[in-house]
Amino acid sequence: MSHVSTEEEGKLDLVPLIDTVMLLLMFFILTSKFTAEEKAISSLLPTNKGQMASTPTKPVEEPKQINIRIYPQGMQKGFQPSEYRDQLSKMRQPGQNIDNAMLIVGPDGMDVDGNLLSRSQNATALDQHIGAVHTLIGEALAKFETGAGERKDQTPIIIHCFSGMSWRFALVAYDAVRYYESTKATFKYSGNPDELNRMREVTFAPPRIRNYSAKEEGEELFEIIHLK
Repeated sequence: MSHVSTEEEGKLDLVPLIDTVMLLLMFFILTSKFTAEEKAISSLLPTNKGQMASTPTKPVEEPKQINIRIYPQGMQKGFQPSEYRDQLSKMRQPGQNIDNAMLIVGPDGMDVDGNLLSRSQNATALDQHIGAVHTLIGEALAKFETGAGERKDQTPIIIHCFSGMSWRFALVAYDAVRYYESTKATFKYSGNPDELNRMREVTFAPPRIRNYSAKEEGEELFEIIHLK
């Protein structure tokens, strides 16, 4: 009688091992503590609800500046860029710039005669006209004075002159600003470049790039006229 032996196949039961791993994982999760640096990460993440919601912040304010606006005489607020372009085409002579300008500082303004500035034979009338520009700008800037201190601490001034007009208008306004500053400065400018750091900032707005859009002149006029 023959005896047949059989070998039993071995099997590994993974269920207890999985249970053990899960128990260890739960243990480490429940007993772990986050460091201060790791907590700080959550405070940097954007959120609009829950305990990490940040308090409302003030809107970013536009930098303060005084705008001197120079644009063709007769134009007013309330029109669209295309309407300003049509007005400009009607008042402009072929191949020529606009002769008369409106100069505005804050709520104050006056008409500036370009012909008188460029081809005047009457020195007295020219001096009176330039004097009127100086008076207008001086009285307007006096309303924006911020008190004692260096002139560099005063509100910066930007001169916006429509690029379709002669820059003599902008230069007259610049001279008037510098004259006003000379009456307020606590020192006399001697030509030392270092002294410029103590003077109020006065700049010209950069001119627009021309001829890349048929609507460009109308849009430029719209922006200048509606500046505050």
